[in-house]
Amino acid sequence: MDRPPHTGRPRVTAGPRRSLRGVLFCLPCVSLILLTASCGFAMDEGKGGAGPPPSGSLSVGFIDVGQGDAVLVQAGGTSHLIDAGRTEEGPNVVDFLRDRGVRTLDGIIVSNPDADHIGGFLDVMDAFPVENVYISGDEKGTLTYNSFLRGVKAEGSEVHVVRTGYLMDWGGVRVDAIGPPTDAEGGLFPEINDNSIALLLTYGSARVLLAGDASTKEEEYMASGRYTGPLSLLKVTHHGSATSSTPIFLNRFPPKVAVVQVGADNSYGHPTPEAMDRLRRSGAKIFRNDENGDVIVTIKDEQLDVAVTKGFQ
Repeated sequence: MDRPPHTGRPRVTAGPRRSLRGVLFCLPCVSLILLTASCGFAMDEGKGGAGPPPSGSLSVGFIDVGQGDAVLVQAGGTSHLIDAGRTEEGPNVVDFLRDRGVRTLDGIIVSNPDADHIGGFLDVMDAFPVENVYISGDEKGTLTYNSFLRGVKAEGSEVHVVRTGYLMDWGGVRVDAIGPPTDAEGGLFPEINDNSIALLLTYGSARVLLAGDASTKEEEYMASGRYTGPLSLLKVTHHGSATSSTPIFLNRFPPKVAVVQVGADNSYGHPTPEAMDRLRRSGAKIFRNDENGDVIVTIKDEQLDVAVTKGFQ
């Protein structure tokens, strides 16, 4: 996609909660050429609301599921759901997907088999046909994960094991798996978080990294690989834990916008002050589910827009 950067003014949008009530930041200097470090942020009044993403765009919706992960990726008429929060968040995730125009899921991705990533998938599979399921192959399954696998079998979805080098196309978006390691590279790490499926999405000059609960070991692995470079958008790994957003990782993958999937007043103390300080020093504009509700990033015509459902200042 060889287009000049969009220079139009940004917009702010508002509407009801599940109709994406909030404000829409359009960040023209994060305009997916993403080479100008001195760009700032600006806002103009505009109109927003629920509905599918605009055609010709890449939409990444970070669903507010409390202390957990759930990310909807939509592009070129396809929809993929990465994680679905805890079990009690299933109806919330289903409502969000319906509001975004989802009728069927081309794939669901289990970045991590922990309950805060997979609990809501059973409700999702009850509500939508699911064609493909992507897992890391980490066999350290929990009762929740085993229930999920039984649900997948009942759904009849095709199951794929994803490791580094696995390549997909999601409606014109190139999707490279950049973690966890392959067997030829020594296989999975001992710690389950470091075996999170890490996906690098490339759309024109935009780069988006979604890497589940990756912590120090997997971040170092990714930082030493061949996919490094500036990011348009980063889903902050492991909810902003002290062992995430390490200096070497942020140095190799500096983000323009970072989103922390985290619940208010959670018992883990996420995101930690150390991780937040490292993110701020990287220069990223930070959004958080506990403060901003649903966070929806839309990339179209070399412009990146961010919509939130609460906490706009």
